[in-house]
Amino acid sequence: MKRSVNNKGWGSYEFLTVVVVCLILTIILLFVVFRLIDDEKFQVFKYNARTIGINAIDYQINSDFDTVYLYELVDDGYVTKMKNAFSGDKYCDLYESKVEFTDNAKKVTLRCGEYLIYEQDVADEDYDIYKITDWSSKEMKGDNIDENTVYNIIVDGKEIFNEYYEEELFIKQVMAKYGKEYSSLNKIKKAYDVKEEEVYRERVLVN
Repeated sequence: MKRSVNNKGWGSYEFLTVVVVCLILTIILLFVVFRLIDDEKFQVFKYNARTIGINAIDYQINSDFDTVYLYELVDDGYVTKMKNAFSGDKYCDLYESKVEFTDNAKKVTLRCGEYLIYEQDVADEDYDIYKITDWSSKEMKGDNIDENTVYNIIVDGKEIFNEYYEEELFIKQVMAKYGKEYSSLNKIKKAYDVKEEEVYRERVLVN
């Protein structure tokens, strides 16, 4: 049988081999490029979390609360809104992102879309990154499940806030809305009809 040859003297088999090799090399190159882009996004994410942590230390000096939320840092000009490194047209969550001050520790949490740095010590050299689901009232069980209690005020059967908040954030939102000082959740419960819910999400380490 005679082997088919193109004008450059290549057989069909050799030509096909070159095409396949080129395709494989292109796929490998694209994989490397996308991996480098992802690594850069992770580094930006970690840098933003550290920035929040450092600025929250200055902010907390004049605060009566143990938690500083990102919305407070933005409102008072300590930082600007942070773009979500994984989605350029969106910002990081202003209410779930925070720094907690407990027992001489400073723990930063930053949520941007489905990615999360969770209660990481601000002084750590590197931060872990998790991929998460949205909070849900549907109970979940397992090793990678977070659980939280959140609150809202009910007036005439309607929820006052558009969303439910964790305890300290809830206290701050109530004070801001009603212009009154409340030192605890119990004092708010004496003044208003408070509804609470248990919510769940899955959190998986990715970097």
